[in-house]
Amino acid sequence: MPILEKLTQPGQARHWTDSIPLEFHYTAGVAGEEFRRELRDNGRFLVSKCSKCKSTYIPARMYCPSCFIEMKDQFPIDKPGYVYSFTSVNRDRSGTDTELPITVGVVKFEGVKGGIVHLLDVDDSERVSIGMKVTPSLKNLSERTGALTDILAFKPTSARPSKTSSEGGTMDRHAARTGDDQARSLLHSIEESGYPIEEDEMTISSLRRKIGKGELLTSDEDRLLHRLGDKAREWRKAVKSSSETEPTDTLSG
Repeated sequence: MPILEKLTQPGQARHWTDSIPLEFHYTAGVAGEEFRRELRDNGRFLVSKCSKCKSTYIPARMYCPSCFIEMKDQFPIDKPGYVYSFTSVNRDRSGTDTELPITVGVVKFEGVKGGIVHLLDVDDSERVSIGMKVTPSLKNLSERTGALTDILAFKPTSARPSKTSSEGGTMDRHAARTGDDQARSLLHSIEESGYPIEEDEMTISSLRRKIGKGELLTSDEDRLLHRLGDKAREWRKAVKSSSETEPTDTLSG
């Protein structure tokens, strides 16, 4: 049928069913391959450290996104991570309802930029809190392939005690005292960092007053306190990096 011929009936159109073979390969890059190899062989996470700004990144990468220089210093970390944020869903990736909620979190590591998004091994999402320490649960060595699926999930380093007892519903004093000490320490770190808190002065004052009275923070207040703590750490690093800048790195005039 000529290409310019006008069709007057749908049945005049012809078609055929076939497939077009397409193939592509995606590599993780040099640093990405090293990160995956370390995970597969030794069950550890590889990070990269910038020799100029001293920032450390996970997963390992070749170039510093701030200084644009190659990062040759790479090393594994063994310390536990902490939950930076999390959410729970009742459906899997195909949209099918699950019997139990699935909890996914962003896991970060103290003093390291970046993080890993993965499953959290918890029975109840209500027992997850921002800042909770977690460690990776890995497949057996013979089953690892160097993929992030080598990580089964991140599990809490220890069982988090319930806020209320099953009998009288009273507050677990040890858990409350531990949470209060952590909040005090984080607040002190924010105030000592020199981070400009003018915009957050009212929030800081409210948190300071509540922590001073020994009252437990709500989940939103706890999340806000950790967010301010992250800002304070970044501010401290920036100040330190600025003070370490050599005269030759700064343009005159």
